[in-house]
Amino acid sequence: MNKVKYLPLIILCMLLTGCGNKNNISEEVSTETAVHTSEVELKTAVETESESTSGSDTKTVAEDSSETDMKTETSPVANTDTENTAPETKYITIDLSTARETHPTGDAAAPFDLRIVSEEENGIDFANEWYDRKGLSLPMIGTDWNSFYDDNYQYLWSGEELYIFENGTGNCLYVLTYPTDKWYINGNNACLKDGIFYGASVTNGYAQPDTCFMFAYDLENDKLLWRSADQTCNSMNFIVKDNVIICGYGFTSEDDYLYQLDLHTGEVLSRLTLKKQPDLLVYQDNTLYVHTYSYNYTIEIK
Repeated sequence: MNKVKYLPLIILCMLLTGCGNKNNISEEVSTETAVHTSEVELKTAVETESESTSGSDTKTVAEDSSETDMKTETSPVANTDTENTAPETKYITIDLSTARETHPTGDAAAPFDLRIVSEEENGIDFANEWYDRKGLSLPMIGTDWNSFYDDNYQYLWSGEELYIFENGTGNCLYVLTYPTDKWYINGNNACLKDGIFYGASVTNGYAQPDTCFMFAYDLENDKLLWRSADQTCNSMNFIVKDNVIICGYGFTSEDDYLYQLDLHTGEVLSRLTLKKQPDLLVYQDNTLYVHTYSYNYTIEIK
């Protein structure tokens, strides 16, 4: 009976206790929400400040770059043209009309010892056919044979002018004009070595005075150094080896020779008799391959 009497009071206490817990939960949720909101607001503020700073920095860099470009465009140094360092082409006419055989004094070079290894009839073929079979080649560029090269220069015949270009840079150093038969232009018949030009003045025909000779010319000082004897060269090319020039001469009803000339004086050092005129020469592995009108010669050189 007493328990029933106090039951309403017990229920009232339980209800009051539950309400207190609910208020505590509400306060905790509100506190967590407030903290979270503060963190979001702080993060947003930081990001906004960062973007503002980045934009300011970007603008500063752009402005600095623009100012630098303006300074570069208005700088006198920036508007100065680059100076062309290519050497000026020298145009030289080599007058051989009054040149006679002449040789400077000096110690004579030693000629090579030449020995004919083989002599074969070629059926009057083209030189390149024989050279191809031997695995040899001439330093020609293209099919017209008016351009050729060596270790330092490239040579190009255009009309009656010889253009000399420097390998690597492609600079045209010289344009030379001198008398020689156009038929003999088709061959590697020129050589520039240590500022000295070696060439041949050739006439296509029977022997005449002041024809078919080689010469050396100082291009820097515009001076003829030597001129070889008449009828010492009418081959389509010649070979410079050490202190010797190897070339050939011959014609119908004339004697045919392979000549060795002194590189420094133009004097005849020796000559080797052949059956026909030498027209093209190739040197490889201590051997000369000499093509003539109707014979091919293999010659050992020591």
